[in-house]
Amino acid sequence: MHFVDGMAAMVLLLGARLARRLLYEGQANRLTRSGKRTLLYGAGENGRSLVHRFKSDAYLDTNVVGYIDDDPTKCDLVIQGVPVLGTREVLQHVIEKFNISQVIVSISNVSGQTLRELVMATRPFNIKPRVIQPTSDRNRQQIEIYREVELQDLLNRIPIQVDLSSVSEMLRGRVVLITGAGGSIGSELARQIAVHEPSRLLLLDSSEFNLYEVDRELRLSTHDVQRIVPLLVDLKDQDSLRHVIQEYKPEVVLHAAAYKHVHLVEANPCSAVINNIGGTKNLLELCRESKVDTFVMISTDKAVNPAGVMGATKRVCELMVTATAIETGRRYVSVRFGNVLGSSGSLIPLLKKQIKTGGPVTVTHPDMTRFFMLIPEAVSLVLKAATIAKPGDINVLKMGEPVRILDIARSLIALMGRTENDVPIVFTGLRPGEKMFEELYLRGDELQTEHPDILTLPNGDSPLASSKDEMELLSTSVDLMLKEAEAGSPKTLKVLNELVKSTYIPSPDERKDNGQLRIHQ
Repeated sequence: MHFVDGMAAMVLLLGARLARRLLYEGQANRLTRSGKRTLLYGAGENGRSLVHRFKSDAYLDTNVVGYIDDDPTKCDLVIQGVPVLGTREVLQHVIEKFNISQVIVSISNVSGQTLRELVMATRPFNIKPRVIQPTSDRNRQQIEIYREVELQDLLNRIPIQVDLSSVSEMLRGRVVLITGAGGSIGSELARQIAVHEPSRLLLLDSSEFNLYEVDRELRLSTHDVQRIVPLLVDLKDQDSLRHVIQEYKPEVVLHAAAYKHVHLVEANPCSAVINNIGGTKNLLELCRESKVDTFVMISTDKAVNPAGVMGATKRVCELMVTATAIETGRRYVSVRFGNVLGSSGSLIPLLKKQIKTGGPVTVTHPDMTRFFMLIPEAVSLVLKAATIAKPGDINVLKMGEPVRILDIARSLIALMGRTENDVPIVFTGLRPGEKMFEELYLRGDELQTEHPDILTLPNGDSPLASSKDEMELLSTSVDLMLKEAEAGSPKTLKVLNELVKSTYIPSPDERKDNGQLRIHQ
């Protein structure tokens, strides 16, 4: 009798749970069928997880109609009750045929090129693709949710892994000076360096507002505010700079201060020479006198075969850093990289502003390309490069594949919910000092380092290390150039052009006349 009662109770309990589940799943299926008609790009593990989640959570109001997957062997398969409808080539046909209202990219770390193509393919249907991203639930279990595509997704690279143990060893307990600390690169350097607990972090900038912003941010995020020292100093003011060096005795210097906007520098070449070259010269001389151990200058891809004043001044700064390293034997190095997303006054904010105001969006040329990198990624590689470089080297960060500016503009227009009918694109032609294609390398035979994304040019790819005459030429030319610039003389550019050409080593297959070097005179 007890056995029969027990069996009956178990059947009733199981039946109640089964009925409840059937009722819930029935309700979920009814809601799901009436939800947003959704297409998943990617029929892998992430796609299957999303389907399961949408089916089990009716309140997401999502009806997964099918998958799109670039693996042709998956076509016509049915995965978790959802068919694979084809590859990316039939995406637009599938959207139209099945009345799709939402596309979710269910692939982790999808390439920027793929996302740009998806954005352009879905734009005629007024659909903005979403991408999955990891997050945590209350039980700290990893689940996948989705969000709108952002610009940085369109320029996505394979994530770079940086072992920062050697960086901590270089920075912890030492006095670190950052010039241009209020700028985009300088402020990110400050954030990342603060984590490694230097004994003092000296933030130097000539802009009061920028210095105020980064100082305030670090004081809010740093427990020991006494370590943060804001210094409102211009590198061109050698006396004030000398006071800073003598007072705080920095051991590591990261030099990010410079005039960098190509068209402004091109219009004000003498000011650029005085600021970029003169400021670097002042800093190097004082660091040499005070025996600063490590000096890292932030350089640019525009220093390669420079077409304008900005790139040429940075190339001369690279040469001065190499020369100081050769003279002192200390780790004085340059790190060169391309454009970074989100830097102040850069291309992307300008394009966004133009799109918001209805255009036109101005693009130099349909085929113009640029390298792009995220600021935190670039800065972590800069710090890593500082630990592996030898005195006088130029380290070059691998920037991935160059991206067409036109593709970025079109993708941004689509992401912001507009079309080219609403926001026209106008081609303006090259401005003085601009290049169609940026380069990161001088010779093409750069050496690999211990980090796969950092290359090196020993001795800055210059003849300085093997020729005392070249060292004297550099010193004499810099002094003459600064003298001419302070007088506002047009001879400034002549000296600059001759110096850059005389210290440039062409690769074997380049034109004999070094035609790439075309600084305006």
